[in-house]
Amino acid sequence: MQNIEQERHSWIKLAVIFLWLALYATATIAGSGAETELNLDNSTTVNLLYLGQLIGVLFLFIVPAILFAGLWTKQRIPYLGVTTKASFTTLILGSIGILFALPTINWIAQLNEQMHLPAALSGVEEWMKHSEAKALEMTKLFTEGTSVSGLILNLFVVAFMAAISEELFFRGMIQKVLIECFKNKHIAIWTGAILFSGFHMQFFGFFPRMLMGAYLGYLFLWSGSLWPGILAHFFNNGMAVFLIWLSNRGVISADVDKIGTFENEMMYVIISAVLVAASLVLVYRMEKKRKNSLTT
Repeated sequence: MQNIEQERHSWIKLAVIFLWLALYATATIAGSGAETELNLDNSTTVNLLYLGQLIGVLFLFIVPAILFAGLWTKQRIPYLGVTTKASFTTLILGSIGILFALPTINWIAQLNEQMHLPAALSGVEEWMKHSEAKALEMTKLFTEGTSVSGLILNLFVVAFMAAISEELFFRGMIQKVLIECFKNKHIAIWTGAILFSGFHMQFFGFFPRMLMGAYLGYLFLWSGSLWPGILAHFFNNGMAVFLIWLSNRGVISADVDKIGTFENEMMYVIISAVLVAASLVLVYRMEKKRKNSLTT
């Protein structure tokens, strides 16, 4: 685990990270106002969008995190938690927990979608809806196919690359800097989770994504390794990609991603929440026991 006393200029680091995020947010908001018609039936256009997605996560998340750790921390690359070996049991439990969370996440997402801002902020709400619609359009574009090659591509781009890049940036870098600044791990984790969710600019899914960010944050805090979070993040995104693919092929109902939102399904939500909490408690206890055994 990181020794926060070794690091210096943490608030300056946090300010630079916030500036980077603010520049991205400004560019995204400015870009969303420009309506560009793309021929989404053209395979070349779609391939370019995939390439753009890969280049985006590389230079927005991965490269900044690696440069930050390598040039501005005492631990260098190990600062990010990628060189710390994870317990196999923690890897499995962390991933199973995120899969158990589906009904709870769906239920919270449904409540989140019913959110309305005051009339004075109607313009902001319209922008939020527009941003949500654009994100949904891009998601549908990437996941509408039925081919095995398309599934593999989506698992790589939408699940694997997103998991690697976002965990490096938000947990490996931001969460640690927040711990340095606040000296309170819980405040740091929840602040990082809020930033993680807000960054996606999908405000009608803000709360479930925030909870996911906190879940991943605690996996990183307790294990000291980024890999349980990366694997759990991959399973979360990959499960969504796989279920949509199965639905596209007519193997399962399109409503499978709404489990927990129908009438008389509250028991599914309760069981889901209990299982997620149990998986976290087990991870915490096992990691605590493992660390105690290493120090004795």
